[in-house]
Amino acid sequence: MTRPGDAARFDLLVLTATDRRQAGIQRRFVSTMIEDSILPVDRLVVVPDPGGRRVGSGGATLEALHAAASTFSASAGSGGLESLFEGRRVAIVHSGGESRRLPAFAAIGKVLMPIGIDGRGGGPRTMLETILDMLVDRPGPEEGQLVVTTGDAFTSLEGVDLTGPGLRGVVQSASVDRGARHGVYVAARDGRVTDMLQKPTPAEAAEAGAVRRGGRLLVDTGILSFDPRATALWLRAAGVDRGSDGLRVGRGLLSAVRSGESGALELYHELLKAIPREVDASTFHRAAGGRPGSPRRRLLSGWRRRVRGMDFRVEIDRSPPFRHPGTTSEYLDLVSRPRVPVVFGADSAIEGAGRTVVESSGVRNHRLGLGGRNLVAGLPGFRGEDIELDRGECLFMIPVRDDLDRPRWLAIAHRESDDFKTPFVDGGTFAGRAFEAVLGSRTLREAKLWRAGSAAGTVRHALRTLHASNPGESDSRWSLADGLARLDVDRLLERRRQGDASHLERHAVETLRRIEDLPAASVASRLDRRAAGRVAAALTDAAGRESDHLQAARFHAAAARLAGHAGDRAAMGEMRAALARVGEAVAGPIERASDTRPAIVLPDQAVWCAAPVRIDLAGGWSDTPPMCVDFGGTVVNAAVLLHGKQPLQAVAKRLDEPRIVVHSVDLGESRTFTRTSELQAPADPSDWTTLPRVALQLAGVVPRRRGADLKRRLERLGGGLVLTLYSAVPKGSGLGTSSILGATVLACLDRIFEDRIDPDVLIERTSALEQCMTTRGGWQDQVGGVRGGIKIARTDPGLVQRPRIEALVPPAGFIDAIRERTVLLYSGEKRLARDILEKVVGRHLARDPEALRIVRRLKDGAEAMADAVRTGDQDAFAERLSEYWALKQSFDPSASNARLEALVAPHRRDLAAWELPGAGGGGFVMMLARDPAAADRIRRRIERRPPNALARPFPLEIDPDGLRVTVL
Repeated sequence: MTRPGDAARFDLLVLTATDRRQAGIQRRFVSTMIEDSILPVDRLVVVPDPGGRRVGSGGATLEALHAAASTFSASAGSGGLESLFEGRRVAIVHSGGESRRLPAFAAIGKVLMPIGIDGRGGGPRTMLETILDMLVDRPGPEEGQLVVTTGDAFTSLEGVDLTGPGLRGVVQSASVDRGARHGVYVAARDGRVTDMLQKPTPAEAAEAGAVRRGGRLLVDTGILSFDPRATALWLRAAGVDRGSDGLRVGRGLLSAVRSGESGALELYHELLKAIPREVDASTFHRAAGGRPGSPRRRLLSGWRRRVRGMDFRVEIDRSPPFRHPGTTSEYLDLVSRPRVPVVFGADSAIEGAGRTVVESSGVRNHRLGLGGRNLVAGLPGFRGEDIELDRGECLFMIPVRDDLDRPRWLAIAHRESDDFKTPFVDGGTFAGRAFEAVLGSRTLREAKLWRAGSAAGTVRHALRTLHASNPGESDSRWSLADGLARLDVDRLLERRRQGDASHLERHAVETLRRIEDLPAASVASRLDRRAAGRVAAALTDAAGRESDHLQAARFHAAAARLAGHAGDRAAMGEMRAALARVGEAVAGPIERASDTRPAIVLPDQAVWCAAPVRIDLAGGWSDTPPMCVDFGGTVVNAAVLLHGKQPLQAVAKRLDEPRIVVHSVDLGESRTFTRTSELQAPADPSDWTTLPRVALQLAGVVPRRRGADLKRRLERLGGGLVLTLYSAVPKGSGLGTSSILGATVLACLDRIFEDRIDPDVLIERTSALEQCMTTRGGWQDQVGGVRGGIKIARTDPGLVQRPRIEALVPPAGFIDAIRERTVLLYSGEKRLARDILEKVVGRHLARDPEALRIVRRLKDGAEAMADAVRTGDQDAFAERLSEYWALKQSFDPSASNARLEALVAPHRRDLAAWELPGAGGGGFVMMLARDPAAADRIRRRIERRPPNALARPFPLEIDPDGLRVTVL
């Protein structure tokens, strides 16, 4: 199961393609995968072979390296080629060619073919997704990494370490027989590469010293990893340089690839074979080809001079043999299951024999009979005759346009053993039979055997052709090559989109459970409104059955996004249900105080508690469930006095009568409770009694059991209670007032029963208070008020959130300097944090990728702010504060508004940084001036011309003590 969050990513993905048609398909298809957060990639570049020529894997690699350098050079400062790749991760994936031996995917390309039902985005998992997931977890050197890999094979890279310098090739230990089918490395004991062989015979392998202990060879996996220095070396060796005017391609191998002068270049037995010093010039040129004196010989000699002797070593992959579905049979062996068909993107369930794959096909309107070892791909939904495939028969369709540019379908049926690459004179077959006399030196790819037309008509013709004793060619018929040349790309991609959407709809609940970081918006964007509504209903149903509260919350949040996409009014209710399940998850593990404890204070004594407010300086939101549950939280905040006073107070005193009386001094309200049911009434944040009622329950003053007799409980306590609350802070201040007042009340009530207040238990129980009140806050407010001074608090991921609090002790004079530069301004704009909190938590639960990344950056920012305080770095303090405010606004743009911006605008030239504490949207503004004189100017402007009748400045006064508890 994946974990949510800012996982390892590639800054750039470069895909190579055989031609512009394939490049266009890849660009559109993969761009959508990146936008939907299916691939761990930030940017995409697709590079077709230049000039319409096949330039080989070596030529394509050089083009891809140049494309990567060009992408970074456009926005980079001065520096050489190496600097472009420093601190970056780049993946170059070769497309795998036209898929001639696996023709069902010739149109889309092997790199995009499906190989599993468990794709990250809810659709089928593609080869590209598998490859990038394999690579992203194996980072290279800290300086940066560029990795090159084939697009038609994958492995799990067990035991592979790519952090070393230079160039690393990944190999597997294999038998001599297997080595005869692949590229082979020859390496010294220290891993240094001494030669490269291409499909060597046993004798050739032995002669080259490739056979190791146990008769094993080092077989190439198709994976290379470069550090920035090695990448720059290859670019320079190819004739690329970087100056003040950007990249330049001079005389050399890359320009020769583009002009055709070099011919096709192979990566392994030409470009890489040039590196080992042990390979002499004659051996190299014999392998690389080119007549003496020819341009190709001259160019490759120049390449060899520049790269020879570079650091090039092997890394041994101890995984099982890499998977390479290069033929139809290999694909069926890899993907299919023994007893039931594997279905990717079909519009209905399919029954039939095992070892069968049905991909991106509409079969709702007719029966599809499968005899076993069948591959069916690309069938559109159409009405027609039932389709019966015997064992080993395959059928695929591609959308084409005829000579009059009319949309048509081309169906091709063949046997599993047929390939479209081998000439018939060399053993090529159709329908499992040789047609050398008829088709000669051509391949099945060029044979004009099939008829384009309607979907039903072309299928009938393709199956008749497959079963014909002597299939004949005709100029009016089509070959696969004709079909690819006239491919209707728009219809191809739309058909695949529909198939993926169908697959996603059937597997949505399972997928959202399995992939914790799958964005709900990504799911919604790939479904039409009706399908989105059906999936939303399924998620709501799944949430109702789910015992894991956080999983249920994710289902509800995803249902909210999908219901919104469907235009369903239920979206708001789904998000409220999500927040409620989060509250149950957080409050559940927190132990409530016993409801049988007697009072220990004397009847004539009173418990008085007072607390400061807090200002968060970095990391806020990371402490809020479920963000802190997923990632752990990290927050820096300060306990603050207002005009030298702790503005939040609570007083508890025993009563003789068995009743509970609650007063709010600042509101001028009182209420008396004599029944348990009154105190256990549903929480309502707009009702001022909600906080004291929930606190009384958590403190064990109110019986847990519904309907229990309050009078009997109070008699065990020793009488009733009068509880007085006082807040000298405006509501919606952004200073954590509600949570800290809650902690103050809980401390006051707990002291009735206990000699000592445990701050850690108090902070944890206040979190339960917030959830029970449905205000859904985090833990940083109570940390800020209970513990004095400036501190950093951290928690680990998990439901139990117990902050580890570290006091931050700055150098002498730092706090005074910050105090002199700070103006706390009450804006007069009120807001309820819950309004903004619902949006932010909703984004996280719905797995908005940007929201997940922001939490990581908030935590990192808190650590950086702690460093600034410890070292007394005022400039860094200002920078971190400014970054923090930017992150808050990224999380929710309504954290600020036009009125607040206008309030700050007159002072901007005097400001080093500013922020709204808490969730934002109103309340206090913290302004950090450039210096004390600038702070004085800000205060004078406010006093001369207040922005509104309620606005007023406060000094910044750090409270070193935090919560105070006194028995009078």
